[in-house]
Amino acid sequence: MFEPETNVVAFKPRKAVAHHPRSLMERIYAAGSLSVRADDRATKAAAVMLQALGFLVIEEILADGTPRRLQRGEARQAMDRPWRLSKPAFSGEIGIPDVSGAFPA
Repeated sequence: MFEPETNVVAFKPRKAVAHHPRSLMERIYAAGSLSVRADDRATKAAAVMLQALGFLVIEEILADGTPRRLQRGEARQAMDRPWRLSKPAFSGEIGIPDVSGAFPA
């Protein structure tokens, strides 16, 4: 008669987001700065969002190794270069880590 056929297709499970924006910001604030590979688009997308909110500073690393600070509108055009994400200068200097790794009060 009828043969039972299955129409179930096995999909690969989705990979969880590597860096939630909150954990990314906590890591940057604890260390002061964080380098990001040129091909890490997920982290860069979260960084652009956090930069727009004023929570971090993005610098692209040029071919000669010098950093260039990116303004809010420039980050999307610089996705093909490595970046350095730094804590903004709430008080003092850019990239100075928090003593306890916590957010400023």
